Amino acid sequence: MTPAATVPADELKAVFGDAGDGPLTVEPLPHAAVASATAGLWRVGIADRSAVVKLLAHASAGGSPNWRSGEEESHWYYWRREAEAYRSGLLAGLGGGLRAPRCDLVADRGDGSVALWLEDLRGDPAASWSLDRYHRAARHLGQAQGEFVAGRPPPDGPWLSRRWLRSYLDQPLHRLTVPTDPELWRRPLLADWFPAPPTAALQAMRADRARFLGVLDRMPTTLCHLDFHPANLFDGGHDTTAAIDWSFAGIGAVGEDAGNLVPDAVLDFHVGPEDLGALYEAVAGGYAAGLRDAGWSGSDATVRLAMSATMAAKYAWIGPALAQGAIEGRELLNGRPIDEAVSWWAPTVGFLLDRAREARELEAQAQG
Repeated sequence: MTPAATVPADELKAVFGDAGDGPLTVEPLPHAAVASATAGLWRVGIADRSAVVKLLAHASAGGSPNWRSGEEESHWYYWRREAEAYRSGLLAGLGGGLRAPRCDLVADRGDGSVALWLEDLRGDPAASWSLDRYHRAARHLGQAQGEFVAGRPPPDGPWLSRRWLRSYLDQPLHRLTVPTDPELWRRPLLADWFPAPPTAALQAMRADRARFLGVLDRMPTTLCHLDFHPANLFDGGHDTTAAIDWSFAGIGAVGEDAGNLVPDAVLDFHVGPEDLGALYEAVAGGYAAGLRDAGWSGSDATVRLAMSATMAAKYAWIGPALAQGAIEGRELLNGRPIDEAVSWWAPTVGFLLDRAREARELEAQAQG
């Protein structure tokens, strides 16, 4: 798309006012090509001012079959959801230390697309954060979500996602099966990391998916981001955490976002696998503290149950995907040379199996 098409004059005027007549710079920004509803992302600058333009458009075909957008408001990846979230004012009123980028304009274009003119965040991205900063981000998340648990009226709107994780897990990627032939586990890489193949434990985690989702169904509900991923998090200044990309925003379980953050940080190479346990403790502790800041009186055990159930349900496909990549002799896994990627993913598989055990144990204690 050309710069002229990216920045219509009326939108420039609405966002920058008289400065909109000055010299213009348009810089394409990287974005996930598999995310079919994101048609483009640019940084637009005039003089010393800038904004990020995110263009939303429905794409029913192309890209990854795991990330196809939908036209119905109830779809897990409803293509207009983020625009509706900004237009409603919901994202301008988040509580605690969590915030979304300021949105200066939601522009419906003649071709059916929607342009979001967003604050150009300049704070440190989560890729550069220490574990202490992850702890603080989790506390900010807990403060914001705890307000809804403690009595703030829940957000409403037909465009909000509901039971999002169940729909997400219906995508093709999550139907991978665990290799059961012991000979396959003796292939290079797999044998190095799994001298005792975890076949039964991986099958049990997948078989217990409905059980883990049931745990989340019984949790208090709150406003969730549902892609609380390091690539979407920045230091927001003034002791805040800024979260971008609210494409999945909806009503979910306490602990669901916090549980998402920990595995994604390692699986996508933001936090080293040697820090997985410490990251889990930092996020769980920070999140529980934030919930209490907001007036929630629940227990740390409830937080850990929700987080571990989320991880066990959502990431049961990781072990099968890793095994499949090694068995097929792929050169790349998640965009990295496979030997490097496996050195991050294999410890995460063990961590996820531990979380499945933790979820079962904590559920039994809660029911007993």
